[in-house]
Amino acid sequence: MSFRVELHKTALAQLQGFPEHAFDELIRCLADVCEKPWDTMGVRPAEPEFRQAIFGIYGLVSFYVDDLTDVIRVYDVTWIG
Repeated sequence: MSFRVELHKTALAQLQGFPEHAFDELIRCLADVCEKPWDTMGVRPAEPEFRQAIFGIYGLVSFYVDDLTDVIRVYDVTWIG
């Protein structure tokens, strides 16, 4: 099963001024997440749908796995820039 990614407006705003190399790593990370979202880090034990993944050496992407619609909803991107 492969998911698709939707970025919340907050996550989109966080990408303003994102360096190209960090953005490339984020895209690679999200492609992996789409293939295996449950292989990422859980955020809330009571709500396993909330997950995080590290992209490269640049940061952390937080998302919600919606199994019903096969959508990864990105709500936060934290990067060291």
